[in-house]
Amino acid sequence: MNSLERVLAALQGQPADRPAFLLNAGLYGARLTGAPLAEHYRDPRRFAEGQMAIRETFSPDLLISPFMLAGVGAAFGSRMSEPRRNPPNVAAFAAPSAEAALALPLPDVDSHPQLLYLRESVRILARTYAGTVPIIGLLASPLDLPPVIIGLEAWLDALLFQPDAARALLDRLTPFFVALGRALLADGATALAITANLASPFMVPEAIAREFGRPGLERALADLPGPVILHHGGCPLLPHLTGFLALPNTAGYVLAPGEDPAQAREILGAGPLLLGNLDGPGLGDLTPEAVGERCDHVLAQRGADHQFILATSDADIPLDTPPECLQAITEAVCRAGRVPI
Repeated sequence: MNSLERVLAALQGQPADRPAFLLNAGLYGARLTGAPLAEHYRDPRRFAEGQMAIRETFSPDLLISPFMLAGVGAAFGSRMSEPRRNPPNVAAFAAPSAEAALALPLPDVDSHPQLLYLRESVRILARTYAGTVPIIGLLASPLDLPPVIIGLEAWLDALLFQPDAARALLDRLTPFFVALGRALLADGATALAITANLASPFMVPEAIAREFGRPGLERALADLPGPVILHHGGCPLLPHLTGFLALPNTAGYVLAPGEDPAQAREILGAGPLLLGNLDGPGLGDLTPEAVGERCDHVLAQRGADHQFILATSDADIPLDTPPECLQAITEAVCRAGRVPI
């Protein structure tokens, strides 16, 4: 089986020759190619070469687009920091408040350089791996865009104390999110993986999650012509999973490291993919043998769950992670499927 066939089997709940797996290794590609991070996060060819190197070295079944929220913020006028050891961050916000952000022009997904970087990265990978490897476009939901435009504190202030301005900004950003999501799917992304932190009761009061979060997600996802995978985004997902059930076009959920896949499957039932739950940033703190043991344990527990995909499910895998730790993941899925490495 090739990787696309393996992932399609998982979507259909069918057995495969081995479990599929994903590495959140957008940053790590620069280590394998030797590209300076300033180029890696500016030149789509360099980023795509990094993903090709990840594929060649570790054979993951899904590849990813850049997850560069700061770049989306920059498309609205925020200023990015220069990347040194991590992806760029926002150094200065485009507007001081939700009300002020309403006056910002919406960036054109077909012409803005920051957005074309994301789109061209997907196009290159989709052309290279057509019919063999799924490409996942990474995005933030409309509720998670304001923190890179006005800052998290200003967005929380709006959600809590200026609901009219918050609703107006969300209404303005949703068509932009849909346009960018549609563009990435048209460019060849097999699916979109999105964060929805500001729709989670872990981040906002339950009433805000109920009145803004769920309706905002439903409205945005319903307009996408392709499957979506909901990523925990750094927030615990399992305690709030019931609030994210049956969202439009949602094909899977990415658990936070340490969350119990068995408990999640009990809540989800058959149907959605379940991805997780390796701690990518913590891999370098383990020996390759310990990484392999962790993978073996998770895969043994999920052996009967054909809709489980092993994945590093937190932030980017750091540059200084020994490659042997990533190779241990590859070896573990091959052991589980009894196929050659």
